[in-house]
Formats: sequence, structure tokens, C-alpha cells
Amino acid sequence: MLSIVSLLSASQTSFKFNAPKPVEYVSPKSFAGLWYEIARTYNKFEENCVAATVEYKPINNNKLKVFNRCFEYEIDGKLISYSGVVEPLLENNLAQLDKTYYWIFSKEYSIIYLDKSYQTAIMSDESMENLWIMHRNPFIEKQELDKLLVFLKEYMDTSKLIFTKQDKNGKYK
Repeated sequence: MLSIVSLLSASQTSFKFNAPKPVEYVSPKSFAGLWYEIARTYNKFEENCVAATVEYKPINNNKLKVFNRCFEYEIDGKLISYSGVVEPLLENNLAQLDKTYYWIFSKEYSIIYLDKSYQTAIMSDESMENLWIMHRNPFIEKQELDKLLVFLKEYMDTSKLIFTKQDKNGKYK
């Protein structure tokens, strides 16, 4: 297994595009829960991941515990998991947030897309080097995914996205 340092500080492919502005408001309470990774940019800590998810659980009004999980190479293979804390950069608004893992590794992200029903979201860092398309179910309808890809094409080369293999029934429910 990768060391913690290499896991979180590994070099990544740079896209050199500016991210869109974050959405105006993200309710921490509504955003909490399980999200399935539909697609992502390359990052070393998910290099061999399948069935990747992220789960947010409220700690208090402004802070959430975050749990990242995936299987290495194949569904039901070796479970890889790590946890951290998410804090909004704005009072009671997760549109811009800070994720901290292992008490020392911290990075700021923005929610750059969120549908009104909190079923689909895109999270990215400022450079769009780290980006995730997330959905409340393991699969997303093609029409919705196509809409997201059109949106992202204005900011990045979407051919660089890695589409995550998910279990047909979902995991971690």
C-alpha cells in the first residue's frame, strides 16, 4: 500500500485550465451522505481504484467527517479507505471547502456544479488538476453525463477523465 505521504502528495497531470466559479450555495446538511464517483482526473491515490465513493457525515453545523473508499483493481478486491475532515471556507456553505487528511494534508476544493436536488455534483481544485464527477447512485443517465461533459469542455480536456467502474448494486450503502 502506498505511504501516506506519497498517497496525498503525489504529482499529478496538470491541465492548466482555470476552474469555473463555485456554485453560490451548498447546504452542508443536504450535501452530506454517500456519493459515487462517476469520473475523475488522474490522481496517484486512486490509481488502481474501482467502485470509488466518498461519504460525508456531519460532525456539527459546519464540519463534516469524510470517508473515501474504493477497491483495489476489482470490485470486492482489497478495500482501500481513508478519512478526513471537511470544513466550509464560508460560514455554513460548502461551495468552497477545505479537506484535511491525517491532520496535516489539507487542500481547498470548490463545488463547481450541483443540481438542485443534490443528486449530481462536480468538485474540483482551483487548477482542475483534481476533479470528481459524483452522483448519489453508482450510475448516471447518459443525457445527464453528456450535459456535464459539455460544461467541463469549456474548462478542461475531458478526454483526460477516467470513468470509474462501479458495482451495479452500489457498495457501502
